[in-house]
Amino acid sequence: VDLVEWQVRIAAGEVLTVAQADVVLDGHAVEARVYAEVPERGFLPSIGEIVTLRERASNDPHVRVDSAMLPGLSVTGDYDPMLAKVVAWGPDRKAALDTLDHALGDYTLLGVHTNVEYLRLLINDDDVRAGRLDTGLIERKLEALDFRHVTDVELIAAALLSRATTVAAGTAAPWNTPDGWRLGAPAPWKTTIARSDGGLAIVGLAANGPGFTARVDNGIEHSTTMRQGAGGEAVLVLDGVEHRFAHGSPSPVGGTRELWLGSDGWSCRLEILDREARLQRILAGIQREEGAADPEVRSPMPGTVVSVSVHNGDHVDAGQVLLSVEAMKMEHQLVASVSGTVHLSSKTGDLVKADQVLATIHVAPESTTEATPEATAEPTENQKDEEA
Repeated sequence: VDLVEWQVRIAAGEVLTVAQADVVLDGHAVEARVYAEVPERGFLPSIGEIVTLRERASNDPHVRVDSAMLPGLSVTGDYDPMLAKVVAWGPDRKAALDTLDHALGDYTLLGVHTNVEYLRLLINDDDVRAGRLDTGLIERKLEALDFRHVTDVELIAAALLSRATTVAAGTAAPWNTPDGWRLGAPAPWKTTIARSDGGLAIVGLAANGPGFTARVDNGIEHSTTMRQGAGGEAVLVLDGVEHRFAHGSPSPVGGTRELWLGSDGWSCRLEILDREARLQRILAGIQREEGAADPEVRSPMPGTVVSVSVHNGDHVDAGQVLLSVEAMKMEHQLVASVSGTVHLSSKTGDLVKADQVLATIHVAPESTTEATPEATAEPTENQKDEEA
């Protein structure tokens, strides 16, 4: 029964011909809502340009996807973060959940982070399967969910895709050719990839027959090849095991090129760095180590400053709330990472960009003057006698 059609018909004056007795319950349906967010980081909203989209890998008549997504569409922080609804039907609850899980595993949207992996983890939780649901379930379950993270597999896949892009570009500069030519044995083609934790990974690829020998950060050597699969997928064969990835890249910015990889509903964003960008990351890492905590408070996303809890020149303690940023109907409180004097560079109502500095904490230098032994030592008996 198409409810929308009947709404239009009734509004036009037609008589409803469907009686309650005609509505028969048949089976079970369940819906999952795909959001632009990062569940592992407190459901932080995500924005970006959709570079790869495949919402229905099969024509399963028991799956429906309601979506307005298109490749090249920009997902901004101005609206609700919901991107699509995936609905599955089955003769019973278990079958419906199985069908939904399979449909989400085939759902590929690259360019923004989504909650698809989280939805699949939740669908396969024992309590969810059994229908033991309550409003505190997510809070209890979230910390224990086994989120997937980038491994050597994804890093090597990214290096091979980056090399293929360089070859396809046909650059004439000898320093940019990936054949590794030099006097003596060929040098490995090295790709620097920024890790999500701020670190760097260097992947070396050395030609080895029809494929390559790959090594991440001078670790274990892997035998690998890559080919094009169906639907534009990259098929990586690593040490005899096959891995399939959807992939896509937006336009490069400066010396950094984004590469998105996705499989089974999971996706990751990797940054391929040129020499200059790599040096900047290394220097930034050294500064972080020396400073221990970053005194700059940055917005984690584009949004609007909705409240400021402190004034310029106030002394603040580490962990104290400084201001709040709102985006996609979600409010995020930003706190001081160190104690010191705060200098604000934003005010209530300001529109801010992701990673924009909103406040800086000036840490007062600690006194390095130490008491001398003469000043701290107890006087001897002879000294006491002399003073007397």
